[in-house]
Amino acid sequence: MAPVGRQKRLYAPGAHAHALTTNFVLTVQVVGPDKPGLLAEVAGLVTALRGNIVHVEHRQVRGLLTVLIFIEDPDVEGRGRRERLERMGGVLRTRLAGLGLDATTRVSESQPDPPVRDLQVITIIGSDKIGIMHAIARTIADHDVPIIQTHQVASGEFMAFEIIVDVGSEAGDNEARLSRLRDDVRATCEAIGVDVVVQPHGVHRTRRRLVVFDMDSTLIEGEIIDELAKVAGVEHEVAALTERAMAGKMDFAEALRERVARLRGLPVEELERVAASMTLTPGASDLVRVLKQMGFKVALISGGFTFFTDRLKQQLGLDHAYANRLVVRDGKLTGEVEGEIIDSNGKGRLVEELARIENIPVDEVVAIGDGANDQIMLKNAGLGIAFNAKELLRQAADGQITKENIVGLLYCLGASDQDVRRLRERAS
Repeated sequence: MAPVGRQKRLYAPGAHAHALTTNFVLTVQVVGPDKPGLLAEVAGLVTALRGNIVHVEHRQVRGLLTVLIFIEDPDVEGRGRRERLERMGGVLRTRLAGLGLDATTRVSESQPDPPVRDLQVITIIGSDKIGIMHAIARTIADHDVPIIQTHQVASGEFMAFEIIVDVGSEAGDNEARLSRLRDDVRATCEAIGVDVVVQPHGVHRTRRRLVVFDMDSTLIEGEIIDELAKVAGVEHEVAALTERAMAGKMDFAEALRERVARLRGLPVEELERVAASMTLTPGASDLVRVLKQMGFKVALISGGFTFFTDRLKQQLGLDHAYANRLVVRDGKLTGEVEGEIIDSNGKGRLVEELARIENIPVDEVVAIGDGANDQIMLKNAGLGIAFNAKELLRQAADGQITKENIVGLLYCLGASDQDVRRLRERAS
């Protein structure tokens, strides 16, 4: 099958290469109940009529065969070629009807595909509802951006589909054009109540091999340091500092030191109890398991503490885990953090370090987080996704996924509907 945007000529027996150039093409659209071997029968009819298939797209959707075929005639020159293709179309409609298939045909002048400048994939994820396609397509049309292809990845109550668009322009302002489109599509999706991820339609999209997660409010629910503060009796003070840090209103390293200082004297036994009560985000465990089955390496980079990330690494079978180390003396916290704090810059550097460790380009890394300290991590990765995130991070990310749609990440990484259905069944 020829890929979208190119035509691969399939030579009919006895056809001469010099005769393949033509001014006309027969387009055949076929719909009907599918059965094994049906595409071979359709192609056999075309071959028997001496038609040369130069492009074909075939799908089986809900038990129906859908085929789009472009046919050229290598045997006849000039105007006679159009007349012969029209006769061929009539014969095909009749014979396909005999196979129980509905077919429409059209002869037109053969035109080259328009040049492709900058393809982007817009993935829409969420609960199905009336009007989603219209709203998204209307937003794209308002930017005068052509839609190259649409593909329904999942259907039913939980829906996902991809729209491939070309944001390239003769003016050469691709980056600004993409930014405006992404902002408006994101606003439209937020108004509808669905999630969206926008990423380049390139080789790295299908070669991504490492997924990096934040921990607090991403892989697990809530913030560990807030839970420690409850035990230490300083809940309100620490929660206020956490909120300011996650919203980007306070330097993360400074906020972390101030919060940890308030935990001075907390026994390690209390940390053990908090670790035992960690609650995974619904679907996170199965998501990691499916990612591993798909061949991804999975890492955790947290501004939290190794006391908890080490346990999560073991529990989920993660390949890497990085976090800050609390200082313990005589079985109690000293209120200090050992060494350099992993803040926003540290997370960004670790993404690049992990890419080197795994011997892959950073373009093949996916990063997922929820707070302001995840900005550089998401920016340095090939694909950065904000998860249940604050507005500041959503603006910096390639897309956002909410807690209810965590499995939607798989659609952005090449998983099939069948993969995701298995995941949802295990998670329910």
